[in-house]
Amino acid sequence: MIELPHAVVGATIALKIGNPALSLPLALASHFILDLVPHWNPHLNQEVKKYGKITDSTKAIIISDVAASLAAGTFIATTVLPNTTHFIVIILGAFLAVLPDVAEAPYFFWGSKNKFLTKLIAFQSSLQLNVPVVPGLISQALVLTAAFWWIFNS
Repeated sequence: MIELPHAVVGATIALKIGNPALSLPLALASHFILDLVPHWNPHLNQEVKKYGKITDSTKAIIISDVAASLAAGTFIATTVLPNTTHFIVIILGAFLAVLPDVAEAPYFFWGSKNKFLTKLIAFQSSLQLNVPVVPGLISQALVLTAAFWWIFNS
């Protein structure tokens, strides 16, 4: 799954639950649960195996996705201002929801192939339910729609 749905769901959990002792672990857990939803994302493992690196088009997707995730998480967090404590919890929720993928960056971008990263990638790959691009993006759009509905309609 691209990062945007992960970040939005993590931020939404932190927004709606509030209590960091509960919301932050749930935001992290949401990452693994969302990876079970059929989705599309760039296949970094396949690109590294085939080309020895991540392609420029995939890097552009990643940069756009990260920018959109940062913007969405910040937007959601601003809904609680001037409560800076809750703002920070929401930002942390968004970050924790993408952390498993962020932790893989050294493996894919800098070739750091240590045991922890190798096991993390294998575990995450075992959870992925990848589908073709159109249905895979539709499922992610539905996740985003549900999260924003939860934010603004409850």
